Amino acid sequence: MTARILTGDFLLGRGIEVYRWVEHTGELELALEATEEAELFAAALAALAELLDESSSGNPARHEIALRSPERATLLAHWLNELIILAETEDFVPETVTTLELACDGLHAIVEGFRGRPPHLVKAVTYHELEFGAEEGRVWARAVLDV
Repeated sequence: MTARILTGDFLLGRGIEVYRWVEHTGELELALEATEEAELFAAALAALAELLDESSSGNPARHEIALRSPERATLLAHWLNELIILAETEDFVPETVTTLELACDGLHAIVEGFRGRPPHLVKAVTYHELEFGAEEGRVWARAVLDV
């Protein structure tokens, strides 16, 4: 597998649903769908940003994230957990992925957003019912967040 590099906000203007929330007691299920893996990881960030943005604003912030896992479902869980940790420890509200490089064993990304006052709503992504798949020109995933 070769690395794919995407830059900028590549979700705008596509006119497709790339994520939706499904409620559970004490949990939120995130269902993701995209045409390629990089879009799916960007959609996961957009979904989490929706939960964390309380319409506040703050100083611009940027984080470089490097994660390793040969298994895509686990990599997605690591990705979301890293963003959750940044929200908890640095009050970081992600807005966009400016660079995302996916390789067969991990990812490298630059994420931009701001330091705000995100609600401490999400504790972590669980591995319960964590899924990642690809079929017929689309990729999909499901992650359950402990809230």
